[in-house]
Amino acid sequence: MEWIGKMRVRRFVRVSKHRGALENLPPGLETAWRHGAPQEYPGIPTDAFFFVRAAEGLLRFFDAVTHSERPCALPSEAADSVWHAWLRHDPIGLEGFCRRHFGRVIPHVERAGLGTGALAGTLMAGRRLEGIAPLGPRLPLLFGLDARLRMPGGHAYWVLGDDILYARLGPRGRRLDPALPHPELATGALLAAGLVSADMVLAHVRMQQASALGSSCGGFADGGLAFASDGGCSGDSGSSDGGCDGGSSCGGGGD
Repeated sequence: MEWIGKMRVRRFVRVSKHRGALENLPPGLETAWRHGAPQEYPGIPTDAFFFVRAAEGLLRFFDAVTHSERPCALPSEAADSVWHAWLRHDPIGLEGFCRRHFGRVIPHVERAGLGTGALAGTLMAGRRLEGIAPLGPRLPLLFGLDARLRMPGGHAYWVLGDDILYARLGPRGRRLDPALPHPELATGALLAAGLVSADMVLAHVRMQQASALGSSCGGFADGGLAFASDGGCSGDSGSSDGGCDGGSSCGGGGD
């Protein structure tokens, strides 16, 4: 059934906004990724369809970095697996690829070197690029990539009301721990960082109030999530107690 996989890859590339860049990936990259990624990311699927979706996620991240004035953190281990494979396979070629398709070299920065606010930088740049309101119930596609791919040890995000919830995925790519509000992505944190304005927050609150007045009864479905009753994730990338570990892997610097 290999032909089905190839057909899915071709269809995916054809409709991707990054079609040109995907068609220009170096020929040996997928093979290098298939050989190296399982050693760094145990349990990662290595089929061609997983690879092309992870590679497109990396291109979405590169796009976000080039449209952000701040450092950006990568919220996907799947995309990061391609980045790491590329750095091992052909780092000079990667620099040339980024210059050609994104206008600049995008440095690979470890999570600890990004500082606070890098994940929020990716969130806001992604929302702008996808035409999503700066505040609201929609997240950029990159933030849902690991959950869609069931990436072992990946990062998963959900929106509930005004909270963006985060949970680390387990070895089979499923959420094991409660989803907790991510403090770096909270409206107050975005406001304090200057990523949204007080006018934006006020307009968002008014829209919510108008929406509540215009509806009768209703509710929400939690999609099977388990929510913590208090607190949030600490943002400590060294956490090992089942809480939030920062919600991202590596990243790239802004201007």
